[in-house]
Amino acid sequence: MASALRASSYAVPLWGTRAIGGTGILFALAGIFAFNFGYISLYWAFVPLLGLGAVLYIEVGEDFFVSLMLLASTSTLVYVVGLFALPVVAVSLVIVAPIFVILQRLGLARPPRTIRHDAHPGWRVLELLAILLIALFARYTLYRSWGGQIPLQIGEFGSLARFVVSEIGGWVVFALGYGLQHRLRYGVLYTPGLDFAASLSSLLVTGLFLVSPHVVIMTLGLNTVGITGLYLACLPVGAVHVFMRTLTLRRAEIERQNVQLQEMTQDLLRNERMVAIGQMSSTISHQILQKVGLLGLQCDVLGDSLRDKSIPVAERLSEGQEQSARLDVSIDDLNATLSDLLIFSRDVAVQVEPYSLDMLLGEILQELQSAAAAQEVELVYLCEGGDETFPLDRIKLKQALLNVLTNAIEASPVGEQVEICLQRYDATVQVTIRDQGCGIVEADFDRVFSPFFSTKETGSGLGLPFARKIVELHGGTLRAVNNLDRGATFILTVPLARDE
Repeated sequence: MASALRASSYAVPLWGTRAIGGTGILFALAGIFAFNFGYISLYWAFVPLLGLGAVLYIEVGEDFFVSLMLLASTSTLVYVVGLFALPVVAVSLVIVAPIFVILQRLGLARPPRTIRHDAHPGWRVLELLAILLIALFARYTLYRSWGGQIPLQIGEFGSLARFVVSEIGGWVVFALGYGLQHRLRYGVLYTPGLDFAASLSSLLVTGLFLVSPHVVIMTLGLNTVGITGLYLACLPVGAVHVFMRTLTLRRAEIERQNVQLQEMTQDLLRNERMVAIGQMSSTISHQILQKVGLLGLQCDVLGDSLRDKSIPVAERLSEGQEQSARLDVSIDDLNATLSDLLIFSRDVAVQVEPYSLDMLLGEILQELQSAAAAQEVELVYLCEGGDETFPLDRIKLKQALLNVLTNAIEASPVGEQVEICLQRYDATVQVTIRDQGCGIVEADFDRVFSPFFSTKETGSGLGLPFARKIVELHGGTLRAVNNLDRGATFILTVPLARDE
């Protein structure tokens, strides 16, 4: 959002800026007619406060900064001297401008980013000043139309009520003016994400509960003690300024650290991917070289047997056929390894449709009956709920379950059972696959779902990682535990309602 605001600030419609600035200048000129020699000392007393308020500001975001001293002083001045506060505010800011430039060159002050990044900083300053003057004029108009007297004396319910009404109206105009200039510059009324400028209500609440109470304090100080009381009443405003500035700087530092942490995390993930790629390449190279070496050895044996003239032709043909069969098996093994690697490495997307996991398990068990019979292992299936249909990818989830069940069959001794149980738990279904093999070695628990890890001599080490990947794409989990007696149990949990 920050970069977008900065980029778009160079395409500002100047007619909008000039309209807002011109309106503020007209109100300031109109206020000259309200000049009163009786308040001349107050005029000069407020000039330092207005100048200090112009220098002290708190940057809240790319397009908003707040000066509590300036807002509180200008509002107080309106209730003390009336409409002539408008030209006093304008003249004070003009006086402080060269001082601010000197402080900037000395490195003691700098303009807000809102002004520094603007293509027309002069118009930007005029625009902000105009919004403030228009809000002050609205505040004065409301206060006087309700019968308010100048200077304001907060000593009774009526005067306090008029003050509250005029403050509400003034802050509404200020918030609307800010939204208007923001719309002219960036195409949106407010800046989402900024605490003080996120909406009309947030600006209104900030003004009423953060600035208006200090206006009351400064007015009471001036009414009771005079100019000295006015200056003493500015101390709470300064304290709040320091507090807000501290919080804002800490927030900016936290945001900077978060960005730095995200960059470091990305670098770490990138390094981890490079390490994983290196390990994967090493494992793949080892497996492929091993299988290619076996193919070469078998080809040499085949060639030697065919070239051996001492062996009868019939025997040579028979032995050649046996060697060719072994070559076919080795090539199929190499193809299976490369296929598993291809499936695991590419981005897999599940295509879900309503289907019953009970029916899916029935299909899987039917297909595995011959493999279980060859291993002399009995498959025992128990359904305790979960037979309803829900969104799942039948083909991919079937392959995942086939991988887990095949491992369980191969791990089970002759004459034992592999137990499969389907259960329903509230919003999830759970499949447990229990074998009666030797279980998982404690040191291998952290690696059992890692790519290329396998305890079988001919295993690729990609079956279980692929199965877990498919289950996680369904929003579920796949984990393994050792049984209390012997063997291991793989627990697959899938939610019935899948989040997109």
